Amino acid sequence: MEDNHLLNKDYIKIKNMNIVSYGGNQTWLERKHLSNYGCGIVAMADLSIYLAEQNPNMMTDAIRKISKPKGCYNKNDYLAYVELFYKRYVHFTMPTGITGLGIQNVMNVYFMLHDIGLKATWKVFLSSTEMMKEIRHLIRKNKPVILSIGPNSPNVWGKEGVKFYLNKDGKMVQSVKNNVKSHYVVVTGVETIGRVEYLVVSSWGKKYYINYKEYREYIKKHGSSLTSSILYIKGLI
Repeated sequence: MEDNHLLNKDYIKIKNMNIVSYGGNQTWLERKHLSNYGCGIVAMADLSIYLAEQNPNMMTDAIRKISKPKGCYNKNDYLAYVELFYKRYVHFTMPTGITGLGIQNVMNVYFMLHDIGLKATWKVFLSSTEMMKEIRHLIRKNKPVILSIGPNSPNVWGKEGVKFYLNKDGKMVQSVKNNVKSHYVVVTGVETIGRVEYLVVSSWGKKYYINYKEYREYIKKHGSSLTSSILYIKGLI
């Protein structure tokens, strides 16, 4: 199976001290609620930035104001944009964050207000084959994919989760980010490494890899295809 990546493999680069991030990081946010449960907000803000970068007709005044010296976004400007995105389009979230349907609605309001000819749909009950087909299709169309790792179900307080990996010179090494659940990431690519299919994702400002088979096993044994799914964006770019 071929590998698929967004056209800009660097995704969104943000300068944080002497480190360049791979997308935004919710822990940078000052509000405690958003710092703890703002992964969905960051995912949507990053999605809007990436689409604007790649498509001039999707650029907004707010995104244009984020300074980008030497190809990296200024962290403070970026955070100001995330705050603005939250206030303007989200308004509030549930105590544990935003739902998939909520993400769908927010992105559709964003697209409508800026006259962007796209439509978002939160897909549910996708089979393993269907989900991978949709993810690959969106990546080929240069559209990042917001993916959720839902909570344990029906025991939402369960501690089972999905492993995150780092790619160390072609060798998959398990990250300290272990048993991840109730979390949104942005899929930026699909790679086959050692005959294993991985999702390349942006989370907490870093590039991680998720073993797709393990992700689907989590859904089958501990989660739900209702809460662990993807945001599908339809429309020509």
